Amino acid sequence: QAESDVWRCRKLTSAMAADHVNITFPPEDDNFYADLRAEVDAYFKARGETHHGNRLMHLKVAVLVAGYLTAFGLILTASQPTMLWGCYAFLGFWGVFLGLNVGHDAVHYALFKNRAWNRWAMHVFDFLGLSSYNWKKRHVGGHHIFPNIMSYDPDIQQSKVVKIYPQDEHRAMYRFQWLYMPLIYAIFTLRWVFYRDFKDVMSERIGGVNNRPYPRREVVKMVLFKLSYVALMVVLPWQVTGMSFGTVALGFVILQFCASLTMTVVLLSSHIDEHSHFPEPDETGMMPHSWSKHHMLTTSDYATESFWVTHLFGGINHHVIHHLFQHVCHIHYPALTRILKEVAAKHKVPYRSTKYFFPAMYSHFRLLYKNGVPPPTAA
Repeated sequence: QAESDVWRCRKLTSAMAADHVNITFPPEDDNFYADLRAEVDAYFKARGETHHGNRLMHLKVAVLVAGYLTAFGLILTASQPTMLWGCYAFLGFWGVFLGLNVGHDAVHYALFKNRAWNRWAMHVFDFLGLSSYNWKKRHVGGHHIFPNIMSYDPDIQQSKVVKIYPQDEHRAMYRFQWLYMPLIYAIFTLRWVFYRDFKDVMSERIGGVNNRPYPRREVVKMVLFKLSYVALMVVLPWQVTGMSFGTVALGFVILQFCASLTMTVVLLSSHIDEHSHFPEPDETGMMPHSWSKHHMLTTSDYATESFWVTHLFGGINHHVIHHLFQHVCHIHYPALTRILKEVAAKHKVPYRSTKYFFPAMYSHFRLLYKNGVPPPTAA
């Protein structure tokens, strides 16, 4: 198996802006990651499979696409507002599942062996109103290289609305962030569709990622896809169903509300909980831990024994193995997570996991509560 980008990431040095330093990771200090790679390679060799999606995964893709198209068809044939709104709500949940299962694996070139097919599959994000180009740059080019590093991780980029990093500056309003953040999470995808992607186009840097030059072709593609998304989700149902524009617009808002809550509850618990680590580089940009140890410390799993959570969430709950082997399709994660646990225990490397989903979510709000407590001041 050819050396993957994830293996090269540990040696990566990325050029930062003038007010940043170059982030580097020290060499691996033991055989933990080498042993883990050997065990993972042996797993695929024994099964006679590659790290890409298999027939079960491709069947899963077909079911997800069919479910989405069916729900959209029901919206166009809805005769009552309640039916319309119910279908929009389902489309909100299901769209997130479609994006996480198909688009997420595709941006990591893990879904198909053919890289061109993966590039086409990435466009599922565009069809959902989100720029696949921006998301790939943020997620693969930033988050997977700088997870939980303040000002560098664009997926957990600090906003003045919330205090995620304990070492960040404190504001009085953060005392209540555990109460008001659910309201902000509820508009997550709505903000993404109509604001964040456009903000990314205008930004020279996104966290630790250089965003210049920005291809004009991607700007045109993004605008066209977003206009098409609004036309399909709002204008077409309004014209076809004969219902009022306000009724259809409310359905669209319901879709975004359901998608936002689903997206946030899926993603928050894997990096941002009360036990999360937020390492900082020294003055030269050197991180305190090796690449593999950094990902073990900054990433956690939840509900890994749940069949439904794993398959609906696209394996995001097996997040540690995903960060260590980002080019492996999530259909293999349950087996690889068991291997990871054994190798981590052998090398006495900390591995964090919460057995159930809801305690993992609760832990995120515990973090918000703790970070909202004003820091002690000097006498």
